[in-house]
Amino acid sequence: MNYRIETKESFRIIGVSAPLDKEIENNFMVVPKMWQDAAENGTIQKLEGMMNTLPMGLLGVSACNNEEQWKYFIAASSTKASDEFEEYTVPASTWAIFSGTGTNQSIQELEQRIIIEWLPTSGYEYANAPDIEVYLNPDPQNAQYEVWIPVSKKG
Repeated sequence: MNYRIETKESFRIIGVSAPLDKEIENNFMVVPKMWQDAAENGTIQKLEGMMNTLPMGLLGVSACNNEEQWKYFIAASSTKASDEFEEYTVPASTWAIFSGTGTNQSIQELEQRIIIEWLPTSGYEYANAPDIEVYLNPDPQNAQYEVWIPVSKKG
């Protein structure tokens, strides 16, 4: 698996969110439906117009920390003000960033491989920050994407 480790400052995202279930399997229904609705109701086009800071791409952000309700955001990184969208600040973190191409199904497979295959032998452990999917080319049949996993050195 090709990856790079990058440390990034915090950044602000704006978008729409839905609560996530702590029973992970249930979210495999919620999240694809959210994307479908956002594509049909114009949300994605609006977010693309608001995007003005890195990472450039549509974002799928899983904010799953212990203090708050778990949420999934469809969002863009932006400094623009918006009454229409919810705001969230992604904390400064170190990320293991994996690139991939394929279908939206393949991004879920990559995420599972990262957790099952890469993480246990990587010398890193999960850090307390969101998982991020960056859709560089959001075409559902020929997507180009990155999966950002927050990490810290073990030990």
